[in-house]
This record gives sequence, C-alpha cells and structure tokens, in this order.
Amino acid sequence: MKTSVIGLVMAVGLTGAAAPPVATLSLNWLSSVAFSPDGAYLAVGTHHAVVLYRTGAWNEARRLAFPEATVFAVAFAPNGDLLAGAAVNEVRVWDVGTGKLVATLRGSFGRPRGIAFGPPGTLLVGGSDGTLSLWKLGGTGPLWVKTPHQVPVQGVAFSPDGALAASAGHDRAVLWNTATWTEVRSLPGKAWAVAFTPDGYFLLIGWGKVLRVWDTAVGFLYHNELWGHESCAITVAVSPDGRYLLSGSLDETARLWDAETGRCLAVLGGHGAVVAAVGFSPDGSLLFTASDNGRVLIWGLDGVLAGP
Repeated sequence: MKTSVIGLVMAVGLTGAAAPPVATLSLNWLSSVAFSPDGAYLAVGTHHAVVLYRTGAWNEARRLAFPEATVFAVAFAPNGDLLAGAAVNEVRVWDVGTGKLVATLRGSFGRPRGIAFGPPGTLLVGGSDGTLSLWKLGGTGPLWVKTPHQVPVQGVAFSPDGALAASAGHDRAVLWNTATWTEVRSLPGKAWAVAFTPDGYFLLIGWGKVLRVWDTAVGFLYHNELWGHESCAITVAVSPDGRYLLSGSLDETARLWDAETGRCLAVLGGHGAVVAAVGFSPDGSLLFTASDNGRVLIWGLDGVLAGP
C-alpha cells in the first residue's frame, strides 16, 4: 500500500521560491558531499580532488589533491579530525586541520560508492565488485574482506553507537553486527542508499522509487513505503534530531519527509541533473542537495518548512 500524502506538499525551486537556497556551490562534476561533524566544513568529492568549503562564508578552504583520479565517495571520521576520499582501487585519508595526507589504502575494490569510518582507526569500504573490506589506518592491507553482494555496493553506514553497520546493493541491504561482523539481517530488494536514525533503532533505505524505514531490532517496516519520487531514490539522510528524512533521486529532485508520519513536506527542485547526495548540518539548521552536474544547493531548514 502506498502511504497517502496528507495536505499540501510544498514545491521549492530556484525561481520564484519563497525560500531559495542560502548558498550555491558550482563545480564541473561531483559524486558525494558531507558536512564535517562540527559543521565547520562541507566536503565535496569531484574530479582529481576533495574540495573543502567553509560553511557560512561558503568559500573554498582547501583542495585535497587526488591527481589523475575521480573521487567517488567522501566521509569524515566521527570526531572530525580525518577525511577520506575514495577513487578507483585507492582511498586517501587526510588530516582536516592541516590537509596532510596521513594514510593511503590500496585494494581491488574498483570504484567505491560507499566508505565510512568505523571503530577508532578503521575504515569500511564498499566496492564495485560487491565486496566489503575493513581497513586499519596505517596497516598494509584489509583486516578482512567479505562479498555480501553480487552487484556493486551502493552505500555503507554505521549506527551512531557503532554497534551496527549497513550495506546497500541492488540485490539487497545487509545489517551487520560490528562486534562479530556477522549478518544480523538480509533485506531483499533494490537498495540504493542507507542511513541510520540518531538512536540507531531504525534504518532508512532508498529502495527503488520508494523509501523504507526498517526497525533494526526486529526487521519490521516502521512505515508503509514512502512514495513520491518518479525515479529511484539513490541518496538518503536523517536529520540529527531524527524528525526529518531527506532523499535525492534520479528524477532530479530531493524530498523532505516527516519521519514520524511519513508525510512528504517539501519537494526541492532546481538541480537540473540527478541528485547524487543529500545531508543535514550537524545542528540540523541546514541541509544540502547536490546534483552530479556539480551544483550543491544549501537550504535553511526553517525556510524549506515555511514553504512558498
């Protein structure tokens, strides 16, 4: 059953919108975007570099070079001191404060679309060969390699307490116990992206054209499927307070949802291309929607909720 949308869904775009973006960043292309945990920086993965922007001023603070490579995924360490960027068969890790390269991981994982920092000093890499590998920074190779997917891994995530991890592929999503790295649950279906709620009780999955919210303890759907996108939802995020869900789609829009009711609150347009990355600032006051034509739109949450 499709979840009904109650009341007016606000359409917010760049032309004639009551609440336009507070900032727009422009590159030639991008793959992934992430706020630093302290909210001071926004990192964008692009051709040959990860670009760090200062929030507020929205000017370029630093360009972390990845020569002759395209960066497919970026991730900050939980304490914000490290930033990772992933290219073909290589992940580089930099010190955020100095820009110094502190680690280089080389493997046969192809084009990683999902990377995430795990237990202190480790990094989880989801490969285009369907593998997951856990790496110790400074080590000479992966601690282990598993092949839970028969297709490229589209995304990975850790729960806030680090007790669980999730991986997404077009064959299924997998929930992992990080103490043993055994499967807790297999969720069949075409999973594009995963994100945990702040309490770790629920897992948000972009599942084709719909969103699904799963109870991580018992494996039940919290909502009926959340419908609205006209094409696959390939990126998802949860607000820091757990009140809102955010999704980006091949249909060139992003949608803001009420996490409790499943209601679509706003449709964000004006991208002109596939929305490849979405996310919230650590304090929840801002959100970004980024398209693979290189545009990053920064929105004020209050403005989006106020609508036209």
